[in-house]
Amino acid sequence: MEITSRTVTSPGLASPGPHPGARPGVGACRRVPGGRVFACGTRPGTARRKDVGPPSHRPTTRRKEHKGPVQCVLGSSHGRRPQQPKPWTKNLTFGTWNVTSLGGKEPKLVREVEGYRLDIVGLASTHSLGSGTQLLERGWTLFSSGVPHGERRRAGVGLLIAFQLSRHVLEFSPVNERVVSLCLRAGDRCLTVVSAYGPNGSVDYPTFLETLRGVLEGAPTGDSIVLLGDFNAHVGNDSDTWRGMIGRNVPPDLNLSGVLLLDFCASHSLSITNTMFKHKGAHQYMWYQYTLGRRSMINFVVVSSDLRLGHSGEERGRAVN
Repeated sequence: MEITSRTVTSPGLASPGPHPGARPGVGACRRVPGGRVFACGTRPGTARRKDVGPPSHRPTTRRKEHKGPVQCVLGSSHGRRPQQPKPWTKNLTFGTWNVTSLGGKEPKLVREVEGYRLDIVGLASTHSLGSGTQLLERGWTLFSSGVPHGERRRAGVGLLIAFQLSRHVLEFSPVNERVVSLCLRAGDRCLTVVSAYGPNGSVDYPTFLETLRGVLEGAPTGDSIVLLGDFNAHVGNDSDTWRGMIGRNVPPDLNLSGVLLLDFCASHSLSITNTMFKHKGAHQYMWYQYTLGRRSMINFVVVSSDLRLGHSGEERGRAVN
């Protein structure tokens, strides 16, 4: 990942001469009694030598209640230079999107996910054939899984990974047209990320969940789990019964597929995170049927307990319609 850095110099350690943009003869230097010249208008103060800590080329901060020497360092440890975080240990933003056939939409897809500042996006209903990887604009990589060639296009899932994470993918597993997974390293942890597309009816739902169960049981021990996708399930908002599994910020509708999904989450210590925070009205519902006035939330970001919102601040989930 490309890292852009900028060095900030403390006023007393600035390079001699006027600062950029200064008018000639104004604010460039100041002469004080004794013939000494101080750059950028600085002048000697009344601080005693023993009250000044070691020099530093970083910004200096001091609280009013601070007593004793001023330490010119930035960080929590006394006298220790702070470590810069690795670029891939930052907050990861997950999204899920039912694209209703992906053919030819890849450039628009990249523009949209960059606009939302997403890092990993689970795609559903791609209608793709076969499985494989595809390099898209600006380094994004699409991992897709669909029906075998020669069959009628249906379902289809994929995972879109930002360029800074693509080289950290450890394994790609296209399971079938409804489930695809990959393992990647993010900082000091490994993630198993799954994109899923649930069937419309409850008859086929147990088979779908068994496929997911096999993926999770085959994940390396210690991996954090992230499930993204259109689960085609109404999970309700009974957060008392399903404590830790769902929150209250979801429509109250509950169907059999939703009950099966909640049972699955409970058995694997998973949480549906986008039910746990408030949404704007326009963002809460992921599916609309305008003729009948029906709407529902069926796209979910599901994570293991170590990534649960409020428990760990390193990862956040966002559902994108």
